[in-house]
Amino acid sequence: MEKTESNLRVRPRFRKQLPETPEAVKEKIKAALELKDSSCIGQIVDNHVILKIPLNQQHYWSPQLTLEIEKNDEGTLIRGLFGPKPDVWTMFVFFYSALGFLTIMGLIFGLSQMMLKMDPYGLWLVPVGVGLLAVLYFMSRVGQKLGRTQMNQLNVFFKAAIGE
Repeated sequence: MEKTESNLRVRPRFRKQLPETPEAVKEKIKAALELKDSSCIGQIVDNHVILKIPLNQQHYWSPQLTLEIEKNDEGTLIRGLFGPKPDVWTMFVFFYSALGFLTIMGLIFGLSQMMLKMDPYGLWLVPVGVGLLAVLYFMSRVGQKLGRTQMNQLNVFFKAAIGE
């Protein structure tokens, strides 16, 4: 993964091949997490690793790095995914779904009113819904920018932990 702070994007995925065994890779990450001056906290459960920003540095938009560690013929394959915390992700999915549903219902209701030769006041929900969806989208972009430095921090920690 050859990304820098300036070109990290939302939910970037990467694959990293290492010659060591999965157990050795997990031990390296565990040792890095246990250092007193570690820049990250994390959990290792089986072949699943979640790296996070320390609690005293976290804010609402703080990202996390999820790693899947798999054994293969050449050693170990690490699949990584940078993304928001699950509660942030769930909130955005909920709001996008709810606003999308209300916008479509307003469109259906307004078109039905037009066909019945009534005043199509239901169509007012369409521009309002689209506008709110745009606001939500721009909020997510602002959150991505606020979390970019911490995403880079996770990236640097991961590379240092595996000895890159």
